[in-house]
Amino acid sequence: MKLSINILTLNNVDTLIDTLHVIKEEPIDKETEVIIVDNGSTDGCEDLATICNEKNLGISIGKNQGIRASKGEYILLLDGDVVPVKNSIRKLLEYMEANPECKALGFFPTKFSAEKNRVGMSYHESICHTLFNPRPSRTACLYYGIYHRSIFDVCMLDETGEYNGPGYGWEDHDFFRQMKEAGMTQWVCGMNYETGKYYHKINSSIRVMGHNQYVKSSEARGRQYHEKWSKVNV
Repeated sequence: MKLSINILTLNNVDTLIDTLHVIKEEPIDKETEVIIVDNGSTDGCEDLATICNEKNLGISIGKNQGIRASKGEYILLLDGDVVPVKNSIRKLLEYMEANPECKALGFFPTKFSAEKNRVGMSYHESICHTLFNPRPSRTACLYYGIYHRSIFDVCMLDETGEYNGPGYGWEDHDFFRQMKEAGMTQWVCGMNYETGKYYHKINSSIRVMGHNQYVKSSEARGRQYHEKWSKVNV
């Protein structure tokens, strides 16, 4: 199989449905599977899920479930609160196939604004005015990026300590550091396609957790990250 599209959801049925429509219209190879991992939703995401968890197991565990279930040579990771740019999946895949030295390619906005989408919900509207021009990144694009399957033979999202359960933050930094230590580079790109927009719900993780728990979790994960990697190459 050529491509696996992994979507991790938690009460984001509106954006999930929008994303599935984008995927359906995408001019990509028929050898594509969509794996939806649901982390305890109650809004209808669970009815669309491939893997349905009874409760929120956290980002690392949820994404790893989808990765392990994937059969594709390439794996596209998406968060459930992100609706991708139309035609971007095909472009990302084509670039990876034409540049085999590139093992990871994410999507990076060059401008942020806030507005409401067509169903009246508030979103980050991320606008890319740059050309499709990959360049080295400083973090992993786990919310909207394509990876060669071989990466996950070496790197997986950390499920230890603060990463083992509900919480937010630092998973992308940790995964990027794993790639760096393994001698692999993450690249990011911008794209001019029609309006060049994708939608990302404003503070969706904060709304699910509550602001105080969000801050507490992020701080704890930050401490774990710095402690873990401060011991490397010392």
